[in-house]
Amino acid sequence: MGLSYSDLSLLRFLQKRQRISLSKVALQFQKDEISIRRTIERINLFSPKPLVEIQKGFCLSRLTYKEFVDFIQQITMNDYSSSYIERIRIMIVTVFFGGYVNASSLYEYWGLSLTTKKQDTAHLRQLLSRHGLSLVTLKKKGLTIEGDELQLRFLVIDILHPLLEFTAENRIEARYANTPLEKQSYDLASAYLQPVSSQAVEQLNFFLTEYNLSLNYPSKKFLLLFICIMEIRPVDESINFCYRLPLAPLNMSFVDGIRENKLYNVAFSMMNFSRSLDFPFDKRLWYTTEQFTEQVVNHLKTPFTVQEEFINELYSYFFREITLNHFHCTFVDKTVENTREQFSDLYETIGKYEVYFKASYNFSFLDEHLSTLTLLVQKHILRNRTVNRHYKKVVVMTSINFERVSFFLEQTKEYVELQWMGTLNINEIHKLKDMDYDYIFCFSSRIFNILHSQNLPVIRMNFFVDSSDMKTLLTHGFSTRKHRFLTASFVSEIGGKSEPEMEAYLKENYGDYFV
Repeated sequence: MGLSYSDLSLLRFLQKRQRISLSKVALQFQKDEISIRRTIERINLFSPKPLVEIQKGFCLSRLTYKEFVDFIQQITMNDYSSSYIERIRIMIVTVFFGGYVNASSLYEYWGLSLTTKKQDTAHLRQLLSRHGLSLVTLKKKGLTIEGDELQLRFLVIDILHPLLEFTAENRIEARYANTPLEKQSYDLASAYLQPVSSQAVEQLNFFLTEYNLSLNYPSKKFLLLFICIMEIRPVDESINFCYRLPLAPLNMSFVDGIRENKLYNVAFSMMNFSRSLDFPFDKRLWYTTEQFTEQVVNHLKTPFTVQEEFINELYSYFFREITLNHFHCTFVDKTVENTREQFSDLYETIGKYEVYFKASYNFSFLDEHLSTLTLLVQKHILRNRTVNRHYKKVVVMTSINFERVSFFLEQTKEYVELQWMGTLNINEIHKLKDMDYDYIFCFSSRIFNILHSQNLPVIRMNFFVDSSDMKTLLTHGFSTRKHRFLTASFVSEIGGKSEPEMEAYLKENYGDYFV
């Protein structure tokens, strides 16, 4: 029996943690401990030395990330046991770029039976129907997909964006840790994407500079793929776009064509930008967000006054996530885990009021949503608890979404003075030379090693800050936070300003203290 995607997911999980109790692993993967033991035994059969050991109820892995990647890359199709979801994804990608798929030839290449092909085709029809798409037979060719072109584009991008990287040199390349079937999907798409990828990167970078924006890395890959596909499959009158959207998209200028620009704005509405954009006002969404916020805050142990800024932040988050949900896309953040364990009461409270969005938009909260919402609310709990301003300037290097980064910064500011200068992903490392900063914060060993090898002032932090992080920051010269101001200096700063000017000044310059 070959290795499966779930086997490799378990190995990736254990490699990242190095040491973790067997019971926690079983809970994470919703299996019993005997099943986990058997999976580890099967994984070890494919290596000359054990990759994972179980000792006294703990799973131990001494694999480095590079060793994990090397192990995956040496797996052949003969060693691999594919799942139906991996196979139908390849069929979708093949149809999208090639026009149709000859399923019989594909399954013969994989060495799979006609019965498996028939079962997979039924699964494919079900998946496509959820996207408003249908599977159609082309005489003497094979199978093709018909229906809403926008749903199909986002479905293909959702399949591809985890499988590739865009480098700082504007090149596209495969992710190192792709499984054999993921590699096949990437190879199918790469021949079409490579010729247009550099132009897409330049086009997106110009747009981000013009609007003074940045994207987290998963969003950037997603959006770059959308730009590539708009070039590969130009919009014309023969293409069916339904525009059945739950919310009106953004209205930013990206290209001259009205129809093309609207499609780009649908994609923009789904992306995780570094700052909230000016989303269209939707009365129902605003009212639903208000109800949700009031219920959550009122059921906190220490409720606080809800500021419009807080509702605006949640409104923007829900606007994006509801649009993503409409196209069945989601960005799973594997860096920040255990939010539920860290803030169990708040996590459960937020989960109770999912009903507002389920009723209004048929939008259910996944763990990904509950985790981010928990961190957003906790950030405002910290912010509303009622100087010397010697800030260390920091850049955060990570691919996690900006809402989560903002929580991390808020909790760190509870202990030390710092000034956030920006958030970059690892393929934007070249931007550091143009930034004013003292230190770079990161959360993963991989990013730390890359930055450290270039002699950059990097500090690896725990996302949920603890006493060891504080000791580290203090040894690097960060000042402990002081909730006092020099009176004469402060008075001179705000003197002569009108009440509205004073309010705007305090929010802009003393936002850490005045809410």
